[in-house]
Amino acid sequence: MHVSDIDQSEIPAGKVYQLSIRHPDGATQQLDISEKNYRALNLKNMGKTLKKRGRKPGSTTATSTPPTRRRRQTTKRRATA
Repeated sequence: MHVSDIDQSEIPAGKVYQLSIRHPDGATQQLDISEKNYRALNLKNMGKTLKKRGRKPGSTTATSTPPTRRRRQTTKRRATA
């Protein structure tokens, strides 16, 4: 359960919109808002939407083979007289 930072109403889990605001001094502010607040702000087609990056959790299988190690090449030493 979340609480909206705009109107202090309760927001059910899974229905929270999170806005990140980067200030000129480098600070970042994150706001939790409801769907109603999001629509009231008219932000739908503004700004840019960032793509999700990286792998999804659990996308690698535990049964995959471990990487093979490369053996160090042995060089023959020259005999010194």
